[in-house]
Amino acid sequence: MITVVLPSTLGVKDTRVELHEAVSTIAELVDVIDARIPGFREQLDDSVFNFAVNDEMLLHHARERTLRDGDVVEVIPTISGG
Repeated sequence: MITVVLPSTLGVKDTRVELHEAVSTIAELVDVIDARIPGFREQLDDSVFNFAVNDEMLLHHARERTLRDGDVVEVIPTISGG
């Protein structure tokens, strides 16, 4: 099982999702969540979100990151200011 923590800014009802499907990468994880929450993938393509796996922020090639059973994936809104 992989646990996914979603920010409330995505407008989803449940911000914690448990995936029992076999997913080996963040890209596959996005596909599975998009099947459950239509439009999820398009929201992420806005480049306003980052991913973290087990508290490790992924800054480059995040969707290629491999996943294992027990991982916790967080979708984190990018914060910027000036």
